[in-house]
Order: sequence, then structure tokens, then C-alpha cells
Amino acid sequence: MAMRHTIDRQHPSYKEGKRKLLESKQDHLIAEAERAVEERKRARSGGGPPCGSTSDGARRGKPRGRRGGRRKASATVTYPPAECSPSSHEDVPLTAPSAQLNPQEAFENFVERLSSLNASGPSAKPQISSASSWTFRQQKSSERWTEARPNHLQCLIEKEAVGHPLCCLCHKPAVIRCRECLPEEWFCGDCDVLHHKKQPLHNRECLIRGFFEPIPPTTRVMKGEDGYYTQDQACILPTVSVSNCVCDGTTFTVLPGKPVILININGRYDLHQPLYVCQTCQQQRTPDMKDFLQSGYWPASLNTSTFYTLDLLSSFQELKVISPGFSRQAFAKLLEHRTKCGGRSGHIKGDTLQRSFLEFSYASFEKDQLCCGAAFTCPACTPEMLAVSVDGNRKLYRFRRNGSSGDHAFFEGLFVAEDSAVSGFVDMIQKAVKKTQGRGTCGDSQWTAARETSRRASKLDEEGMEVAVCRHGFLLKALNMYRGEIFAYPMYLQKELMPAKAQFFAMDVACKYWPYLEKVASVLPALQELTTMKPFLSVMHARAHATKCEIKWSGRNQEGAGTTAGEEVEQVNSYLSRCALTTKYMSKAARLDMLTLHAMLWNHKKGDSLHQALSTRYVKTCQRLLEETAMLAELKTQLHCSDEMVSQWISDVMEWAAGETRDTSDNLQGTTHTGLQRSIEGLYLSVRQRKQNLYRQNDSNKLRHRLRRKLAEDKKLLLQEIQKHNKLDSAENIDAAVVEHSLSGESTVSPIWPWEVHDSANIGTKKRIHDQVMTTKRLQEEKNILVMEMAQHCTWLQNLALVLKNKVAEEGGESGDKGDEGLCSLLRRRNTEVSEGLQVVLQKYKTALGPEASVILNIEEEDQSVHSSPDTSEDEEESIT
Repeated sequence: MAMRHTIDRQHPSYKEGKRKLLESKQDHLIAEAERAVEERKRARSGGGPPCGSTSDGARRGKPRGRRGGRRKASATVTYPPAECSPSSHEDVPLTAPSAQLNPQEAFENFVERLSSLNASGPSAKPQISSASSWTFRQQKSSERWTEARPNHLQCLIEKEAVGHPLCCLCHKPAVIRCRECLPEEWFCGDCDVLHHKKQPLHNRECLIRGFFEPIPPTTRVMKGEDGYYTQDQACILPTVSVSNCVCDGTTFTVLPGKPVILININGRYDLHQPLYVCQTCQQQRTPDMKDFLQSGYWPASLNTSTFYTLDLLSSFQELKVISPGFSRQAFAKLLEHRTKCGGRSGHIKGDTLQRSFLEFSYASFEKDQLCCGAAFTCPACTPEMLAVSVDGNRKLYRFRRNGSSGDHAFFEGLFVAEDSAVSGFVDMIQKAVKKTQGRGTCGDSQWTAARETSRRASKLDEEGMEVAVCRHGFLLKALNMYRGEIFAYPMYLQKELMPAKAQFFAMDVACKYWPYLEKVASVLPALQELTTMKPFLSVMHARAHATKCEIKWSGRNQEGAGTTAGEEVEQVNSYLSRCALTTKYMSKAARLDMLTLHAMLWNHKKGDSLHQALSTRYVKTCQRLLEETAMLAELKTQLHCSDEMVSQWISDVMEWAAGETRDTSDNLQGTTHTGLQRSIEGLYLSVRQRKQNLYRQNDSNKLRHRLRRKLAEDKKLLLQEIQKHNKLDSAENIDAAVVEHSLSGESTVSPIWPWEVHDSANIGTKKRIHDQVMTTKRLQEEKNILVMEMAQHCTWLQNLALVLKNKVAEEGGESGDKGDEGLCSLLRRRNTEVSEGLQVVLQKYKTALGPEASVILNIEEEDQSVHSSPDTSEDEEESIT
């Protein structure tokens, strides 16, 4: 006989379910009403809206609309009269107050009002801004969470009730719960041993003490005369089967071998290696390193006493990408916490974890190299690279350590250049060129990066890194700095990257570096080829240079540079600087390996999203080109400029930037006046440079505090010098408010000082035209550059797929060697990933380019011809290449 269940209408779950049901019905009816109104509106749009009765017209109109979710019980909506109705409006309440109607009556009332709305005629759907709708949704979500919070707390408490469960296998009283075996989570003591004998990594809970108590896999529950008790047991590490014997025996006994520690994402497990005993010849065998690796375990040491799962090391690698400052010690503490949560115990060594992780990373790198990996190559810049951006990162220093180990780095010379090669190059440069002591100057300001020589820091070993990237943010090469940011370091990187055939060499002090390079090249003919590149002053850094320097050297004034900012290295440095939280305490080899690993992972992430970045950049460039072209036309109309006048003004600005500032020593106060001018220029540029480098080059709060104080003093002194200048020369008055606005960062234009004007009275107006014309030209160039880079990206992927296909054909023979079979499988997987990725990239570029996708379409046709038949013969492959 079936059991009847009595429904408790006062139970919170019943009320919550009923409320959700009514909400669902309400939303459904509202949607149906809106669709009916829209259909009625479309039907009446052809013949014009008919005039209804007074009562119908009073209800017809545009409602205020819903903002998602349910309306409050006391909400009302006012409907204005229709155009053809002379009656006044009336209020139609959608719901009744909750104090007067129960939920069922309120629902029926709402249905009635919806019917009235449906008969009221066409109404436009209210337009709600995304911000207000998002705010309303968040508010409703917060309210619903608040309503559900007591129920969640009740459920959280109820789940701790032990009760009287039965074993899912034998239906005896259960003493073990295993959430990883859901839905069959309850076991008695005997069934638990049988079930988890081959699954020792499950986290189990014992309930013999009246509550759920986590227990390790080495503990089992036994039933005695006085009740239940726990007993230790030996658990065997799960591995692949190694039961092959020379006697061809088929019966084996698996016994616990020597102790072994396994560490996975759930912490530490103290287990035993399996010991296989042949029942025929009594020969014993244990798994070797090959068997452990095939089982997914990576050794922590060569004595096979501790293992990490490959999944754990991969997770740690991903954590390092997401959070570069996440240390090995913090990860070890996390694993120890997971160990304790599982009822287990034991310490996890962070140093051993890091050593094993680096070994795993290097092995993964070598495996990727066998599959034609290119960790430090930008697909969009191959074979023609537009620009290389170089800058120093002073945050990547390392403290000097006396007890550092003599281990060699795994990735020596791969990304970070060898110190011996760099020091030899620096010595050669400094012997060939006469040294110039002090900092380099731009105008009357000083740049710490513009130096030919520098002293070493006393407490540091490496003082930072000089990094080179392409215009897409791919890391290309780096070196350790031992003498600050001297010119020889970027020169070495420029020499190393010459095979990339970059057109521009971007720096934050290109105006000082390039004359030094030309001086060195005149003495050392081997470096003459470096001058074939074009200098490029980073766009953002140019704003902290003198105005004339910005016009002459800034990247946005260089023909063929497009909208390359030259600041791409700053984006990468912001990522690498977070690595310094841990690398500054490492040994020399560990620091080099960890930074190289971070660089490879950064490039991998960049490569995965390269097609999205180029497509988005192309679309935004096209939109901005239209806007800037319209702004240029508007500016020409405003200033009444013809095309010939615009060309003349641009020439005037370039000639003015190339000229020297006039000497005013014979004016008014002579030398005093000239000194004020130089002081104002120097203080202004010094303030801008200090603000720019405040966080970029300094990671100490104490140092930043001193720099802020110095910055405030310089700004105060600058305003005082301006006041002095204005008193001495009222004809060349400087507006202090304009200068302060420029220093605030809101203005991107450097001021032109009165003494820089010469005989060009309208140089400021001419510079506006010059800047707008240069911006338009760069955008036009950028559009063509992006199309070329998209084509290069697709061609690079296509060539890689072809190379992988050929390697698969070479390695695909029946050699019988497991290593060859594994390599062939890796090549097939890599080839599949590249081929599928190429199709995604092609589709993305075709969507972005639209009618201009002819170059991409040609590559797609070639790709389809190459991959049309998997059984392509060698003669056909030769004809394709």
C-alpha cells in the first residue's frame, strides 16, 4: 500500500517553491502579453491606429516598463491617454499590497491586469539603459540571496547530521562516508576495505564517534565486542600493471612494498609501492621510473620515495601564470592544509617542490621542441618584423647571497643572454668609445636610463633586466643588468635581434641612444648594420621629453610606423615585475629558470589570443581612422587651411623642431633671464619624468615616499620660477594654470615655452595641424600593417602545419619503438591543434576584414589544398612546397 505524504503548507521549502512557481508563471504571462502587443502593433501599423472608446483609450499608452524580476507589491504604473482619446489617464495597479492579498489572489489579480494590458492596444517597449538594468538585476539577486540565506544555513547544518545510514552494498549499518563515490557514499567496515582497496586516494569520513571525522586511507574501521574501533592498514599506490614475468605466469599477488609519499592536489598520502609476486616462480618485481611516469607521477627525487602527480605540477604552472607572485612555500602550505582536511598529516617541502617543478618544466619544454615549438617567436612578426621595443626593469633585482649553490640553469641562454657574452660586449664597447660620465640629458632634464656608465649596487647581484619585445607583446630576448641602464645593454639586444629584420628600434631615450649608437658604429664597423634600423621614441615617454624632441623622435611622427606605441615592453614589465616578489630571494640559476618559464608561458598566452587582438585592433583602427579624418577636416575648416597650407605648416613645425632655441642673453636681464628659462624647462621635465617613473622603476614604499616629497618640492619650485619669469618679462608671460594642467596628466600635449617660438607666432596652431595629420597618416599605415600581419600569422600557422605533417609521415613507420610511437602521437596531436587553430584564425580574420579579406582567402585555399587528402604522396608534398 502506497504511503500518503501530507503537504505542510507552512514549511519554508513549500513557500519558496510556490513563490518560484508563481514567479515563473508571471514571467511567462508577461512575455506572452508583450508578444501579443507587438503583433497587434505590427498589424495596425499599416492602416494607422484606430480610435477606440474612451475607456480603451484611457488604458492605452506607454508603460513605464519592467526592469527584470518581479515588481514590488505596492508598485503601480500610470498609462497616459492615447492620441485619439480625449479622456484623462488613470492608474492601473499591477499587484495588490501583500498585506491585503495572499500570493494566490495576488497572482490572479496580476493575470487580470495583464489581460487588460493586452487589450489596451500597441505600446512601445521601454528602453532601459544597460547600467540601470544591471543595477536592478544585482539588487534583485541580492534580495533573493537574502531570502535564501536562512534556508542555506539550515541545509548546511542538516548535512552534518549522522543519522542511521545503511551500507549501499550489503545494507548493514554504515560507518564510512565517501563523497567521491556518490551516489553510493555509505559503506560498512568490510565493504569499505573491499571497495577502496584499489582507490586509496579517496577522502573518507568515519562516523563511529557521532560526527563525520576525516580519516586517512591507512585507517580502517573494525567491529569488535565493545563496538567499533579503528585499525591501521597498508595502502598500495595505484600504478599501471607491471605483472609481466619471464616465466609467462599469469597469477600474481600484489603486496605492500617500500613506503612511498604521493602528493597531489588534495595533499600528501603515505602509501606503499606495489610488490608483484609471481605465484609460479615466486619472482618479485616493483614498478620502475618508466612505470611511474606512465601512471602520471613525477619524481621528487631520484630515489623514488616521493612523487608528485602531473596534474599537480600543471596546476602549479597555471597558478604561476595567473599569479606570478605566488610562491612555492605558499603552495606547499596550501597542500598541507588540504592534507589536514583529509584527515592525513605530513610536511611538504617547498624547495623539493620547486626543484621537481623546474625539472618537469624543462622536460616539457624539450618535448615541445620536438613538436616544432617556437617559444620566443611572434607569428605575426615572421618573417618581417615592424618594431622592437626595449626597456629596463629595475624591479627584477636579486639580493646577493653568499651561500648560493653552484647549480647550472636549465634554460641558460634561451631567453636571458649569458652573462659572459654580455660582459664581453660591454667591455668591447667601453674600450672602443671614450666614456662620458653622468646621466644623459634631454633639454634641461636628466634620464636615469640615458647613461654610458654606471656604478654597481652594493647589496644586489643582478640589478634588474633589460627586456626586448615585439609590437604585439611577445618576449624576444633579455639580459641581466649589473651596472644600471647603460647604452651597451640595449645595443647588445639590438645586435642579437638583427636577424628578425625589424624596421624600428623603440626606446624611452631614443633621442640620446641613437647618437651614441652612431658614434660606436663609426668606431666598430661590425656594428654598422645596427644603424639600418630607424630610431623610435616611445609615444608615452615622448610626452616627458622636450617638445622639439617629441616632434623629431616620437613614434607617431615616424613614417611607416603605424600606431605602434613603443610601450609594449611596459605591459610585459608590469607582468614580470610581479615575479620579483619571489625571484629576488632565489638562487641565480633558479631565478633565471623561473623568469624564462614565465616568459614562455606569457608568450603562449599571447599566441592563443593573437588573432583576437589583431582582429579587434583592425576594427578599432578603421573606426578611429574615420573619426580622425573627420576631425582633421573639421580642424582645417575651422582654421581655414587649404591642403597646400597644411603641407607648409607641417614643414614649418619640422623646421622649428630641428632648429635651436634662441639665446636671450641680450634681452632684459641677460644671463639671469636665460637661467630662469633653463630652470623652468628642467623642472617641468623633471616633474613629468619623476611622475612617470614613480611606480615603474621603484618597488619600495619608503623610496616612493621620498620621491613624492621631492616631486612636490620641484613642482613648488617650478611655479615660483614661473612667477619670477612673468615679473621679469611680461611680454613672454607663462600661464601657470596651463602648466599645472599639463602636469596633472589630463593633458597629453607638452607646452611650448614663449622663448621657443622664434619668429613663428602661430607655432602652437601649426602644431595642432601637424599632430592631427600625423595621427591620420599613422592610422592609414596601421590598417595596411595589420592586414600584412594577419597574412603572416596565417602563413606561419600553415607552414607549421605542413612541417608537422611531414614529420608525422617520417615518424609514422612501424619501428616498434615505444618512443617513436609516442613522438608520432604527439606530432599528430600538435598537427591537429595547429590545423584546427588555423581554421579559427582564418574565420576570425575574414569576419574582421570583410571585403578586404582577399589575402586571407588565398591562404585558406592553399591550406585546403594541403590538407585535402591525408594520404598525400611524397611527390605531391614536394609540389606543394
